[in-house]
Amino acid sequence: MAKKKEIAFEEGIGQIEQIVRELEQKEVPLEEALKLFRQGIEMVQHCNHLLDHAEKQMEILLEGPDGELEVRPADFTVEG
Repeated sequence: MAKKKEIAFEEGIGQIEQIVRELEQKEVPLEEALKLFRQGIEMVQHCNHLLDHAEKQMEILLEGPDGELEVRPADFTVEG
C-alpha cells in the first residue's frame, strides 16, 4: 500500500480554496459537488490537525512568580 503524501498546511488551504471555487460554479453536478464537499471537509480536518499539532509544539518564555524566566506551553485561548 502506497503511503499518502503529507500535505503542508499552506497547500491544504490552497486546495480548500480551489474546492470552494469549484463548488461556487452553478453547473456542478450533484455527485461531483458531494465528492468535492467530502474532500473539502477532509482537508479542513487535516489542516485543523496540523494547527493543533503546531500549537502543542510551541512554547513561550514567561516570567514566573519568583521573577525567573520559565518555559510554559503556549495558551492561545481567545477571549470575547
